[in-house]
Amino acid sequence: MEEAENSEAEAPAAGPAADPAAIALGLGSASRAEADAYLRDQRAFIADQRHHLHEQFKQTTLSTFSLRLSITLKLLTALLGIVIVIGLCVAAWNASQADGMVVDEFSVPPGLAENGITGKVVADDLTAKIDAIGQIAQGRSLTSSVNAQKDNSEDVKVDIPETGVSLGQAWRYLRQWLGHERHFSGNLRLLGAGRIALTVTQDGQQTASVSGTSADLDGLEQQAAEQMFADADPINIVLYLGSRGRSAEGLAAAARAPQLLDNPGDRSDAYSLWSNATRIWTGDMPLAIARARLATDINPDLLVAHREMMWAFALMGHDEDALRQAQAMQPIQERDQPEALRGRAFAAVVSEGDFWRDYALGAYSHAAGYMCPGQGCTPAAQALIQANAAAHAHDGKTSRALMQQAVALDAAFIDSGRLRFYLNIHNTRYELAANDGDWPAGVAAARAFAASIETNAAYGPGARANLTRILATPMLARALAMNGDGAAAQATIAATPGDCYDCVRTRGWIAAAAKQWGAADSWFADAVRQAPSIPFAYEDWGRSLLERGDAAGAIGKFTLASAKGPHFADPLEGWGEALMAQNRSDLALAKFKDAAQYAPNWGRLHLKWGEALTYAGKKDESRKQFALAATLDLTPAEKSELAKARG
Repeated sequence: MEEAENSEAEAPAAGPAADPAAIALGLGSASRAEADAYLRDQRAFIADQRHHLHEQFKQTTLSTFSLRLSITLKLLTALLGIVIVIGLCVAAWNASQADGMVVDEFSVPPGLAENGITGKVVADDLTAKIDAIGQIAQGRSLTSSVNAQKDNSEDVKVDIPETGVSLGQAWRYLRQWLGHERHFSGNLRLLGAGRIALTVTQDGQQTASVSGTSADLDGLEQQAAEQMFADADPINIVLYLGSRGRSAEGLAAAARAPQLLDNPGDRSDAYSLWSNATRIWTGDMPLAIARARLATDINPDLLVAHREMMWAFALMGHDEDALRQAQAMQPIQERDQPEALRGRAFAAVVSEGDFWRDYALGAYSHAAGYMCPGQGCTPAAQALIQANAAAHAHDGKTSRALMQQAVALDAAFIDSGRLRFYLNIHNTRYELAANDGDWPAGVAAARAFAASIETNAAYGPGARANLTRILATPMLARALAMNGDGAAAQATIAATPGDCYDCVRTRGWIAAAAKQWGAADSWFADAVRQAPSIPFAYEDWGRSLLERGDAAGAIGKFTLASAKGPHFADPLEGWGEALMAQNRSDLALAKFKDAAQYAPNWGRLHLKWGEALTYAGKKDESRKQFALAATLDLTPAEKSELAKARG
């Protein structure tokens, strides 16, 4: 209580304001003058307080503004620092990605410079020629080639303060420190007697040195550019030389490439390229395979090496081995490939494996969707591939339309003489002739195919001879036999090796055409032994047995062929015919239906399907099949059979 009373007694002294009642009492007892004075004092006191509060407010506002300004400046400073750091990081990253060839200014004699042949002109010429070489190589390569540029860093003249270094120079130093550019420079010298020498160096080491007459400066620059490109890209120079018809130089470059590359992935790719050059330019398939195995010894999952072995085995006629390589390509992962062979390159090689595997197993309906690789894969080439697949699937109408499309798209390409063997239009014409039973046309197509191989500058002489022996000769021999010239057929096929799958099959066809059934069985059995996983020899054998009246034996072979090639229409159709021969047309209907999934536009298939429906008492359905067969390709004998069935 006492503390509370003391607090109450002391409260009025706490502030300047007085109790209004007390003021009134004080004024009431004071004189008028004293009251006026008191009021003046109070007004002055209030004015002082107002001024003080105003000054306090100004100080507070200024303090707040200063604080905000300070924070803003600190944030801007921090942001500027972050931007600078990010800029430096981006610059460093870009510099680290710097790659390719940079041609610095050359030194030239004053006399040449006065005539317009300056150091910059020489650098520009070399840069342009290197780029042209790269573009040509890129058109044939699965991988990207190096690019060339002249050094423009000195064009940026802005100086960095207190360093004596321009921004252009700093950027060049950063690229040289962090990047992977190859800087080339050199000189052009007068040798006297109208001769000049052009020397190119990289890091002080001579890269190229050529000499000749001053009038041939352009040619000397071209030689130097090729040597510079070979030094920077030992892989793609091989393809460039091949495209120029300089296969001997290309093969030598392919042999050098593995020795020039330290990275195991690049070296394995170089061995694969050497295998490719060997296959295409020499035709020595065993040697090509051996060189591809050098690549797989380094990287067992190198896709392009398996691709090389696949084609080399195929072009030896070792189809079983080729199929094994195509199947080995299926599980290989993109991540296991060198960086240059990923993306588009990986997809292109995978598609080649898929293509060959589908052809080897008779899955032509799948192969029709095959997209050829990027190099040389024009719309015309794509149309040719699809035309060939359609012909193998007995779809003559579609195949001919696609061939016409290919010619319309690029007639020069079709007649260029540089087509790959599986892009050759004569291949397709041969298949169409076989489907139509027009064997004189088949003979002509086979000979045209052989002639086109002989004039194909994309292959070396040894490779051309091999392609003719393994691919064109069996085609011609079969066509001659089916055209009734058995002696010529025998003489033709005698030039082929005994370990060639299609060559041995052709020997079986020739024997069957002569009704030498024992010899036919022996040849077909040999073909089956050579390639037990491939369906064609089983199907050939089944047709031969069916022709001689052995329906049960034919069904056995057709069953095996269908198991080996489940998407191959021919053995399913033959199986249906064999069932009809056993008076089981009811069972044959299912086989014809299955075959139609893979060869829906095969005239003979719909003819036989209609006959089976007739025997099964389904006349309305049979008429539909006969009507469809009448719109499709048929041999002369099949047309007669159709007319009889419809009559």
